[in-house]
Amino acid sequence: MTIQYWRQRDRYYRLIGTRCTECGAESFPPAYRCKKCGSEKLEDKEMPQTGKIVTYTQLHEPLPGFEAQAPFYIAVVKLDNGARVLTQVVDSPGDSVKTGAKVRATMRRAIVDGESGQIVYGYKFVVI
Repeated sequence: MTIQYWRQRDRYYRLIGTRCTECGAESFPPAYRCKKCGSEKLEDKEMPQTGKIVTYTQLHEPLPGFEAQAPFYIAVVKLDNGARVLTQVVDSPGDSVKTGAKVRATMRRAIVDGESGQIVYGYKFVVI
């Protein structure tokens, strides 16, 4: 595990994005400059845990290390505050994964570090 990962683990576990103190726009992942007004006056903000699927795809040939999960769904989710998240959809029947479906964040194992055996968790979404 890298030190950088552990320093920023709250961003992965709690869906921490940014909120512009000038115009109030929220974004995820965290930004260094507001996408709406260009201000650099940003603060950390926990994002909503719910949203809707904007678009999705089903992967049959996953990246190395994710073969056991194939096939699986990747979706763009528009959170309730308007921010968008690219995420994996898990624990949901295939016919429930569709544009407009309501989803909520959940924590799941992302990877296991082969060298140390440490399990790294991250956010994924499930259809509700």
